[in-house]
Amino acid sequence: MVAQAEMGTHLKSKKAKGKIIMVLMVGGWLLLPSHVMSFCHEMEVVRARVFRAAAVNSAPVLVEWFGHSTFQITSSKGTRILTDPHVRDDLPWPQLPQHIVTTSHQHGPHSNLWMAKGNPVILEGLTRGGDNWRQVHMSIRDVSVYSVPAYHDKSQGLQRGKNAIFVFRVDDICIAHLGDLGHHLTPDQLKLLGKIDILLVPVAGGFYTVTASEAREVTRQVNPRIAIPEHYWWDGAVEEYIRGNPRVRKINSRTLKISKRDLPPPTEIVVLSWNVR
Repeated sequence: MVAQAEMGTHLKSKKAKGKIIMVLMVGGWLLLPSHVMSFCHEMEVVRARVFRAAAVNSAPVLVEWFGHSTFQITSSKGTRILTDPHVRDDLPWPQLPQHIVTTSHQHGPHSNLWMAKGNPVILEGLTRGGDNWRQVHMSIRDVSVYSVPAYHDKSQGLQRGKNAIFVFRVDDICIAHLGDLGHHLTPDQLKLLGKIDILLVPVAGGFYTVTASEAREVTRQVNPRIAIPEHYWWDGAVEEYIRGNPRVRKINSRTLKISKRDLPPPTEIVVLSWNVR
């Protein structure tokens, strides 16, 4: 009984410590200078209206799904971003060289850097070993990218560790890749995300990521113009995610081609087909 009590106290202490670390990490992000937090935030939206009101970008961005959490995002100038490269031989692999590769965490199906051809800039969301988040905030070629700290589970990382969300600004379209998000988003995380146009949201039964119903709630929290479900492998997952939403578009392709001016009002769900060659 004493040992069990000590173990319970130890777990509570670790959980409390995790919460404190999350507050400190997110607080550190929130204390960044305002110009640093402007890639996809309201300040930048206002600036765009004032200084670039007549320059609405009509160039298309390509969002291509390779299964699991792996996407290739291509800007109008040809800059390619590869997210969470998988390891599976039964899923398609990108054939073109990459300029940027991001990994939300170090689990094999999300960090197969060998997938990327060329000599890309590697942006890892966590430090080696996954103990801490890396603070990513930079511009590469014509793309801006930053990270938001999150967790792989609902207990501040005690079960499956940390996770990093990546946000990309590509041709004035803000795209958020949630990685293996395992929980609802906090107000601070939503503030860090900014105004998201396209949300790449995982659906995985609640063990590896949020459940379909939790994914619906996360989508509601973010309120993107477009939400694309991914990371699902069982019958009924997508149906559960889109349940009750009348604005669903299923595409017999693994690629969405979209420009800023063609974005729909919030929120349309676009279901891609990774197994279409």
